Amino acid sequence: PNRLCQYLFELSQKFNQFYDRCSVLQADEPQRTSRLILCDLTARTLKLGLSLLGIQVLERM
Repeated sequence: PNRLCQYLFELSQKFNQFYDRCSVLQADEPQRTSRLILCDLTARTLKLGLSLLGIQVLERM
């Protein structure tokens, strides 16, 4: 569990840096599509990882 927790923590930090630095919705195509896919895959990875740890996630805040 420790490795998974560390991985999820680092992934969330890296994604936060990306989201802070890169415009997603205002980006031109094809960057917007690529960035939206990256957001979706990151969310799926975090959700699955947290699920493996027995932690439920909110769909929206």
